[in-house]
This record gives sequence, C-alpha cells and structure tokens, in this order.
Amino acid sequence: MSPRMSQGCALVLLLAMTLAMAAGLGAWGPILLTPADHVFADQRSWVGIPSTLNTLSCLPLLIVGLWGIASAWRSSWQETVRQPWIGFFIMCVLMSLSALLHHLELSDGAFALAHAFAAASFIMLGLAFMAERIDELFGSRPAIAAGLSVAACCAAWWFLGQWNSGRGDLRPMLFFEALPLLLIPAGALSLRGEHTTGIDWLASLSLYIAARVLGMADGIVFGWTGGLSGHTLMHLLLAGSAACLAYRASVAPASVPAAPALLEPTHRRASLNTSS
Repeated sequence: MSPRMSQGCALVLLLAMTLAMAAGLGAWGPILLTPADHVFADQRSWVGIPSTLNTLSCLPLLIVGLWGIASAWRSSWQETVRQPWIGFFIMCVLMSLSALLHHLELSDGAFALAHAFAAASFIMLGLAFMAERIDELFGSRPAIAAGLSVAACCAAWWFLGQWNSGRGDLRPMLFFEALPLLLIPAGALSLRGEHTTGIDWLASLSLYIAARVLGMADGIVFGWTGGLSGHTLMHLLLAGSAACLAYRASVAPASVPAAPALLEPTHRRASLNTSS
C-alpha cells in the first residue's frame, strides 16, 4: 500500500469515527455541570491551601508546558510543524492555571475554562499530528487560527448557555477533548512521521486515557490507596502525557542559524577563478 493510500484510509476512518462520535453526543443530550462536579474525594487541606494535593498536582502540567514551549521553540522542526506544537504546550499551561484556579476557589466558570483550554490543547495536538504526517497546511497560521476559533466557540457555547438559562452545555468541549483518541483505532499512528514516532503518540494517549479513567474513579482510588485520590493522579498523568511529547521536542536538534558567509558570492567566484 502506498503512503498516499494509507493516509487516505486513515483520514476516511478518522472522519467516519468523528461523525459517529458527534452523532452520539448529539443523541446523548446536553451535558451539564452539577454540584457533584465540584466535590472531590480528597478534601484534606494543609497550610491554608484548599484540597492541597489536588491543587498542587496541577503544577506539574504547568512545568511540562513551559518545558515543551521552550523545546519546540528551539527545535529545528519546520515552522508548520513547530507552530501547532507550541500552541499545544501554551494551552497546557493555561489549562493547568485554570485547573489550579478552580481548586483554589470552586466555581462553574473556572471548571468550564479548564475544559475550554483542554479542548484547545487537543485541537492543537490534532493539527500537530496532521501537519507532520498528512500535510503541512494543517500547521499553517490560518489552520491554527481556525482551530483556536473553534475552541473559543465551544467555550462561548457553554458560557452563553450558562448566562441565559443556567444550563451551559459541555458537549462541544468534551468532543474535542476526546477527538485525538480516535487516532488509535483509525490506525493513524502507523503513518510515518519525521519527528515523532507512533510509540510517542501511543504512550501519550494511553496516559491520557488512564488519567481520565482515574479522574472518573476519584473516590474509588482514594479508598484503595488511602492517600492519593483518582483526581490527584489524573492531574499527574495528564502532565505525564504531555511530558512524552515535550521530551520528544526536547531531544530534537536545536535550530542553528546559518553561519554568515565570509565572502560574497562574487568574491568566492573570483577566488576560485584565480586559484585555478
């Protein structure tokens, strides 16, 4: 099978599964915030920090995001690949800060903002994958602007619904948070990449899946461990998921500006002529 054929198959499968997931969420109905979404199993507070472990566990993603920004910025990757990576890590930083804010002062707005930045980060991640493995146009500035606009619309959908009727719908944001997971069943990870490997993506997405599962099993995990809640582990695994990709960017060769020519082209030609 030619690379073009494999790309075409992956895109068709991705599109089919994306439409199926969108139809499923549409049939599910609005997903609303409830008071239970602000209740976590680990309520222990130390040194005046509410829900201390949950709050502090937001910081590793902030550190990883800054590491990823610096690494991607310094890499020798072409601009259309580097741009969505930088966008992804910036959104990770903002997601970490909004999650931290939510734990410090529980509110629907901070919760929705964290999910909005999470959706934006995964839109950027999808663009980074497609720019490297499908077409560099996915990493262009118009594509990135369009992706961020979509994420902004998802956030606006929730905030407007919450403001008008108190029934903000999280479905658009959750849709984009789940979208990159379709890369695995679509077989897209087998497509050749110039800078990342399928193992990089599989490790990152597997950690992300584990993070979300542990987050949903918050109380169960806290009961099992007696000290660490599922929500705390979720934040740590989210940082680990991003760290897999930040590490790949960090080991990429740093971009080095071309050395200035010591002689002008005409001088070099003259030198060559006189030396013959």
